Amino acid sequence: MKFSSWVISLLLLAGGLAVPLFSGAATNESSLVGRPGTIPERPEGFLPSNVRTVDGQLIPVEQFFPAARCQRCHQDTHAAWSMSLHRNAAREPFYRESADILLRTRGIEFTRHCESCHTPIALLSGALDNKAAKQEAPFTHLDDEGVTCSVCHSIVDARLDGTGSFTIRRPALLAEEDGTPIFGDFTDEQILANVPAHKRAVMRPLLRQPEFCSTCHKVDAPPSLNGYKRIRGFSAYDEWQQSGMSKESITPFYRRDTRIDCRGCHMPKIPSSNDRAAKKGVIASHQWLGANTAAPLFYGQHSQVEETIKFLKMDHVSVDLFALRRESNGEMIGPLNRNASNEVSLRPGEEVSAEIVVRSRSIGHSLAPEVRDLYEIWVEFKAIGADGQTVFHSGFLKPDKMLDEQAHTYKAILLDAESRPITRHQIWLMSAIPYSTAIPPGRADVARLRFRVPESPATAASLKLEARVFYRRFTQEYTNYVNSRQHRELVLPVVMMAEAKTQISSGPVSTPTATEPAERQAQRWNDYGIALLEQAQYGPAAEAFRRASSLNPRDPDPLISAAIAEFRTERFGPELTQLQKAADLLEQALKLDSTLPRARFYKAVVLRAAGNEKDAATMLRTLATEFPRDRTVQRELGSTLYAMGQIAEARAAFEAVVGIDPTDANAYQNLAPLFAAEGLLAESNRARNLYFLWRDDPLAAGISTRFFAAYPQWNDERILAHTHDLNSAARPVLTGDQAASTR
Repeated sequence: MKFSSWVISLLLLAGGLAVPLFSGAATNESSLVGRPGTIPERPEGFLPSNVRTVDGQLIPVEQFFPAARCQRCHQDTHAAWSMSLHRNAAREPFYRESADILLRTRGIEFTRHCESCHTPIALLSGALDNKAAKQEAPFTHLDDEGVTCSVCHSIVDARLDGTGSFTIRRPALLAEEDGTPIFGDFTDEQILANVPAHKRAVMRPLLRQPEFCSTCHKVDAPPSLNGYKRIRGFSAYDEWQQSGMSKESITPFYRRDTRIDCRGCHMPKIPSSNDRAAKKGVIASHQWLGANTAAPLFYGQHSQVEETIKFLKMDHVSVDLFALRRESNGEMIGPLNRNASNEVSLRPGEEVSAEIVVRSRSIGHSLAPEVRDLYEIWVEFKAIGADGQTVFHSGFLKPDKMLDEQAHTYKAILLDAESRPITRHQIWLMSAIPYSTAIPPGRADVARLRFRVPESPATAASLKLEARVFYRRFTQEYTNYVNSRQHRELVLPVVMMAEAKTQISSGPVSTPTATEPAERQAQRWNDYGIALLEQAQYGPAAEAFRRASSLNPRDPDPLISAAIAEFRTERFGPELTQLQKAADLLEQALKLDSTLPRARFYKAVVLRAAGNEKDAATMLRTLATEFPRDRTVQRELGSTLYAMGQIAEARAAFEAVVGIDPTDANAYQNLAPLFAAEGLLAESNRARNLYFLWRDDPLAAGISTRFFAAYPQWNDERILAHTHDLNSAARPVLTGDQAASTR
């Protein structure tokens, strides 16, 4: 079937296919769909969690083995686990205070959504029921163990549907050769006499796959929780899968030699002398070090706090005082030499902006990753005059420990249906995310801080510039709330993740003399280009990538990135010259390495944009074979084939996308008309319903607009490339009646 060009034009929207408008209910999967804020009916079974058991029945709490049972043979693993966030998951108050709001306002059944990952035994044993004897935490005697050994090691299937998407069976210590569990509490001697049977029971291959971790680190809010539709939350798994870390995606800016999954960062091998699972004196760490300093601090687990702080400082993030820019004429002064003097001509009294590049270096998910509405990550910038006086300071902590309201931060705001900010992580109320500045893995951001050079020539003769990236696990406002509820005075650690310093001295020139090797300069320009591209500064990004290429002409990646920047300006150029510029840059990159998947992919995209769909499809088919789990390749292949009228192949490509991510609304949007074109009406209706279920909420834009109208101090943050100065509006901390309800 070949579609006419005007039909294809209607179908192709922003690189995807538009679904025809349908009437009728939005989805067959839930009868609870209403409007944001609608209170759903009481959920049954394990709803609103996605948890399943093998036989569909409850698992009595007595059938779960306590961690102490495992400790006898796994002392080192138990010791590490006992301080981990998994162990503290059910009891720690920073979670408990939020979950208890849901319990108080909706009822215990609704807490199954949260508890499926934080208190799974309470969920699985049926304790989270309005007829249960205990209607407040702790719900069972094993709640103190949170995610205990016999939970993770009894999971037999993992899905990618959202919160708690796992299937679990009754815990067993031994299994037959065919995997059939042998139930019962066997003695240590019986287990040691048949170690293979023990491994079959508790160590299936699933536990070594990142999809296993996704079951609780990919989050959604379903209709049975919010009474409306599925709202996607964070997904550390999807971010990792599309990052360079997974080696499943070809579009990341930086290539990696080896694949690193969740375990590579969070379960490294550590020495062990008291654990029967140790091989060659090492075991996989069950501390799961990450970014939570609050829970272990609350329980006095100071070694876990110290190890977490060390982990946060492990070069995961870099900060670069890249350049100054004159406000009068836009002239760039840079790149600035790091930890060295820069002799440049700054005029007393003139305004300049520091351009500070923050890059996520070795994190497989975004910065911040999860619960980013409660994280506090920010850039501190300080300019100090020759007399030692501070000329400008942004990103400081006030005496009450609250963060400077004008700071450049990496976080998100969640809104309820009434445009009120959610301050206690009540995701069941979430209707819109008007603001999110998390840095995706392997990418960068540029923070702009404007200040005035001192009027005094003596003071302006030398300026010391300092930039730092700080991290605090929770906002001070939320910490104050939990402290008041718990009658505690916890002071959460403020961790410096990265730091940069430089010196500006009076000199005759506007461009500092470079003191670094060319390859290091090239990487700085490349990071700067990535940051500009992320902020839709396409022209400057292309120029930055060209500078990186000129400094390191053997590296093809800056040429590819420059081509991307040029390609993205095409929509704004009436002469349509950017396509040819992008094509020329890609040819230069392919001359350096004709096998580069990233260059071949973007060449295919450029070919398609130029009307050469046949060659584009040929290249994309090859790439889809080489990288079958790259959803971007599959999506572009599907769109190209549809434009060529090759319906069955296009459908297969989009089915591959939902095979990677079953929550991908765009793929369902494309599949609905593709199925219909083949006469598969039932499949088309299902795809249409799933599109409506998973698509972004069409009401979200209006909810966000009302928020910014009510609080215009936040408006600058809506602009990708914005500047902070002393005149920037102080963004208010919204609490009480200004925030989403906790009652």
